Amino acid sequence: MRNIIYSVIATLSFSFTMFGQIIQYVNKTSGPVPKPITQIDSIRFNTSTNQMQIVGTNGNVQNHLISDIINVVFSGHWIGSITSLDCVGTTSTGTLTSGITANGVSIIVNYTGGNAGTHIGQNVPSTGVIGLNATLLADTLVNGNGNVTYTINGTPTSVGIASFSISLGGQSCIISINVNPPPATVATLNCAGANYTGTLTCDSVVNGVTVTVPYFVGNGESYIAQTIHSTGVTGLTASLASGTLVNGNGSVTYTITGIPSSNGVASFYLTLGGQSCTLTLTVYPPQPQFTTSSVHCALGPTAIVEVINPVTGKIWMDRNLGASQIANSSTDQNAYGDLYQWGRRSDGHQCRNSSSTGVISSIDQPLHGEFILAPTLPYNWRSPENTNLWQGVNGINNPCPSGFRIPTSVELNGERISWGGNQNSWGAFISPLKWTLAGARSYIDGAIVDVNAVGYYWSSTLGAASRSIYL
Repeated sequence: MRNIIYSVIATLSFSFTMFGQIIQYVNKTSGPVPKPITQIDSIRFNTSTNQMQIVGTNGNVQNHLISDIINVVFSGHWIGSITSLDCVGTTSTGTLTSGITANGVSIIVNYTGGNAGTHIGQNVPSTGVIGLNATLLADTLVNGNGNVTYTINGTPTSVGIASFSISLGGQSCIISINVNPPPATVATLNCAGANYTGTLTCDSVVNGVTVTVPYFVGNGESYIAQTIHSTGVTGLTASLASGTLVNGNGSVTYTITGIPSSNGVASFYLTLGGQSCTLTLTVYPPQPQFTTSSVHCALGPTAIVEVINPVTGKIWMDRNLGASQIANSSTDQNAYGDLYQWGRRSDGHQCRNSSSTGVISSIDQPLHGEFILAPTLPYNWRSPENTNLWQGVNGINNPCPSGFRIPTSVELNGERISWGGNQNSWGAFISPLKWTLAGARSYIDGAIVDVNAVGYYWSSTLGAASRSIYL
């Protein structure tokens, strides 16, 4: 309604909408006559006819005899107003994802100075990222500080920030909410086709081990980092850095870290792009190693490579201790290796160029690396003799790497028999062990003899009169 005009006394103008009135009731002796305020242009009093005239916005005039009017009442609600609206300190519930219809997403906006009046609600379209609406239902403000909740609906068309310009109780501000990219998806994650680098060894810190796992039909979206712990063999972790899938077929690379608790199979349950599979990795037993006290000759530690004789089923090192390579012939000097005195450890005496001494040792481990000459009976570098040396994997002075030992005479003879009809140096060379004519070192004067002519191979077995047996 615009104003009320009193034709006799004066002209008065004021707005009722600030109070929220919506209906005018003319209460007459015959009953109330309502009229929406939005349909009233003005009210005037005609003294000549003693009537109150209500002029409508359409020009029609409604006449009421003053004598019939009991009173005129304007009814409605107080229009809400606030002092401030805080779009910075909002609280959001739920998340928005590009291309996915919003569900359960809302934003709580705080205000101050509410007057307990009403507000009519809003439906505000988004800017920036479009396709969304922020809906506020009509309600009543609190008297003081409070908040209102906008419900976000619609489907965001892109990734970024969706903004809404809201107004409440005479105050305005802009609320914003992030729209996330859609989740990464793949059609298949192929653990069976994984490629590996590096080796896992029981009780050893993992270094340089990675696994590349292929996937099919990626959607080009980003994925988050992952950390997966192993089962079966525990103590390992597979880590995947965050990244982005390709559009189509690609792969992701996991880095394996930790210390495997045992040998066996370590399993990792991988999930990527909505697909899962189980990755399995073999953890090997500890690798053979030479003792830290071992003295190696000029060529350094012997490479530890296993070879199996399929006839005997025995596992051997593929070369002599001290050899730098597998023999290419019976007279391959790089495959000859070192020359040991029976029962001694790798203390340096075995090197072909080691010096010699005539001082017999009284202990199992002489405090030097010289070759001990023993030109008289019992021709032993130790006195008294110790027949318990070189007996088994954990035997005293075992010169082999961990897990290996000096063979028994029965085992050596079994290898010889496996040569079949070639019971000579040729049969020794063409066997899986590729034995050579490496010669020997004299216990009388320390001279190296029979090189390129004879090969002597110690066993751990003792024969008559405690004499060591060789092949």
